[in-house]
Formats: sequence, structure tokens, C-alpha cells
Amino acid sequence: MSELKIFQKTETLHEARWWEPEPGGKAHCYLCPRHCHIGEGQAGFCFIRVNQGGKLYSLGYASPAALQIDPIEKKPLNHFLPGTRVFSLGTAGCNMGCFFCQNWDISKSKQDQVNSAHVPPEDVPLLALQYGCPTIAFTYNEPTIWGEYVVDICKAAKEHGVKTVMVTNGYITREAFHDIYDHVDAANVDLKAFTENFYGKITLTHLQPVLEMLQWLKAETDVWFELTNLMIPTLNDDPGETRKLCDWILENLGPDVPLHFTAFHPDFKLRDKPRTPPETLHRAYGIARQAGLHFVYEGNIHGGHGETICPSCETVLIRRAWHEIVAYRLTAAGSCLTCGHKIPGRWASPDGKVAALSSFNGEAVQRKYQALNL
Repeated sequence: MSELKIFQKTETLHEARWWEPEPGGKAHCYLCPRHCHIGEGQAGFCFIRVNQGGKLYSLGYASPAALQIDPIEKKPLNHFLPGTRVFSLGTAGCNMGCFFCQNWDISKSKQDQVNSAHVPPEDVPLLALQYGCPTIAFTYNEPTIWGEYVVDICKAAKEHGVKTVMVTNGYITREAFHDIYDHVDAANVDLKAFTENFYGKITLTHLQPVLEMLQWLKAETDVWFELTNLMIPTLNDDPGETRKLCDWILENLGPDVPLHFTAFHPDFKLRDKPRTPPETLHRAYGIARQAGLHFVYEGNIHGGHGETICPSCETVLIRRAWHEIVAYRLTAAGSCLTCGHKIPGRWASPDGKVAALSSFNGEAVQRKYQALNL
């Protein structure tokens, strides 16, 4: 086990990737489809990619503004190491402008407006192991915008057998996609709606780049991924739109990609809409199942469809109460105990035991980061 470096807060700027210089000292950032052209002393739309002296720097590198231990089901991921805990971190900023953002306090903030800790990438998997987490999640704000930090954490995590997860809006360019996702083990992608009107007016972005990213994930990587559709009353909950979304998933991604319909609650700039009624999620669930999707879930409501059902024999394989597993009927390899059908996913024992955790000595990590108060 490598020794941890002495804790030290640093303000050293980390030069960004995925950019090119332009005449007049501007920097063209091509990390996401916004293609920001950033002037001297200015930041891109995301707030944390800044031009200083004609070079682009990432203010989010090694500077997480949020650190927390979550159940993996909260990401939400239901087919990736179910029942385990995940070490979650995020920074400031975002490359979308969602009016309904539920983490707006950091995603709509600049780096100097949040309290951040200096956590170098090589320490992140050590912290994860210290807190009994076999996985690290890049989450809370959009991790694409701190892709340099993501990649370096992933490289360090692999040395310790720790998995990595992107919780993302999917807004990334072709040029940066493989640079990041070739290092990642799993992802949950927010497919926020299925109309360009919603994306343009409510997220200040576009739908097509997200659909293209999902096709790249399916066709060109081994990343396990699941989808989330947050249903907002009157904006993206029309049954016709839901059917089109499900049909697109079936045609382009296949029936085995899990789809989570989750309930909206009023937040940030979208406080004039009511909470999503459970009946809306139930209706969407029925549409998705009727369309032919095998694994459909409801989130953010009590008593919703949270069970994993075998598509072959209809046995309930995993029963959940909110984010907790209360029944588990899969083999270690992820097969149905009733009929033997192999369920797509990345499986582990529901108690979350991982070999790497049993031999890990985390005293040095604990001493160094005891003030983080996780």
C-alpha cells in the first residue's frame, strides 16, 4: 500500500485538457458540445475552466466541494454491485443550466464560492477503501467538466481494485469521450427528456449530443450504464413522449439497459411545478414495460416499483425498500436462482464484501482526512 502524502492545501492551477489556443489569447474548450471560446481572465459556462495567460486551467482538479458515502442504489444504479456503498464526490460548476437542479448550491457556484478540500487523485481510492466503499462515484455536479481529475482518480483506483462510476448528463464531445470513458466502469446517464424544446428551454443545451453519447457508450465501450428520466409535471411527462423515449432506447440501446423514472420536487428556479404524483411514474413504468424494456424502476417515491424482475420467468430477484435491499435471489454470477437466466449487470454479494477491503489498513488515511467528517 502506497504511503499518503502529507496533507497540504494548495492553490496550484492544473492545466486543462481538451482545448486549443486561438488568436487574441482566447482558449477554445472542446470538452463539451458548448465549445466555449474563453477570453483571458474569463471562465467557460461551467465556471471552473478558466483562461489565464492564454492557457486553459481546471479549477476543479483535486478540489472536491462535496464528499459523502452513499448506497450505490442512490446514484441510481440497480445492476452494479447492489447493496454496496459508494464514495461520492463532486466539485463546483456544471455545463448545463437546468432550472430544476437539485444540487444547485454547488453546480451553480464558482469554485471560490464553495468550501473545498484538497484531495489529490491518488488519495481518493484510499479514502474509499477506508470507508468500506468498493466504488467511487463522480457525482453531485457534472463530472465531465472536471474530466482531468476523473481520469487521474480512475487510474489510481485501478491500482487498488476500486471501481468508478460517472453520474452524468451525457453532455460530452466525441474528442473527449473515449479519453474519459475508457477508464470508467459504470455510469448513470440523465436522459432528462425526449424533446429538443425541453432541452433548449429548461437545460439550455441540446438533446442530440446526449443521444449520440449513449450510442457511443453502447457500441464502443464495456461501461455498464443505466438511464434516469426525471419526470416533471407538464414539461416531460406526456405519455406520448415517454413512449418515444422508450422506443428509442429499445431500438438503439436494447431491452436490457435499466431505466429509472424518478419523481421531481420543486427546487432552484422551478418551484412553480408540483411534485410528481406517484401515478405518473406508475404510468411511465407501464409504458416502458409494454414497449419491451426488461428492467424499469421508479425512484424518489415510497412504494414504487423498485424490484428487479427476471425477464424469463418473472421471479422477483431483488426486492428493495427505498435504497435498501430486503430480498436477493441471484447467484454470485448474476443468474436467476429459479430459472438460471443471466441478468445483465455487474454483480457482487448483497452484503457488499469486497476482497480488497478486508486487508486494507486505513489508519494513515484516517489521520490525514479526519477533519472531513464524512
